[in-house]
Amino acid sequence: MYVVWVPCYVPFVIPNVYHHNPQRPYIRLYPEVDEDMFVQSASEMETLMNDARKVVGKISSSHDFANDVMGAAQESDQSKVNTLIRSTGVESPFQADYNPDRMKIHLTARNQQVECCQLTIVLRWRVQ
Repeated sequence: MYVVWVPCYVPFVIPNVYHHNPQRPYIRLYPEVDEDMFVQSASEMETLMNDARKVVGKISSSHDFANDVMGAAQESDQSKVNTLIRSTGVESPFQADYNPDRMKIHLTARNQQVECCQLTIVLRWRVQ
C-alpha cells in the first residue's frame, strides 16, 4: 500500500497500483481533463503573438518609429508611448514599462472574464 498526496485533494490510501488487479478498478487521482479553456487560451495566445509581431515588425522596420518610441520613453511620456504602440495595430490590452536599458511590453488576453494568457516582449536599447 502507498499513501499518495495530491495537491488540493484529500490524501487516501490506494493499493499497489504497479500490479494489475482485475477485481479493483483503476482509481483516478486527478480530476477529469477539460481541454476547452486550454484550447481557448491557445487561441487567444495566437492573437497576442500577432499583436507582438506588429509592434516588433514596426520597430525593426522603421528607424523613425523606433526613435519616436525611445524619445517618448526617455521623456517619461507614457501616453505618447502607449499611443505609438497602439498605432501599430495592437488590439490587445498592454502595459509598456521602460527604463534606461530596455522596454518591456506586457500583452494580456481575457477569456470568459478570466485572464487566460500573457505575453511579454523585452527589447533592449542600451548595453550596460
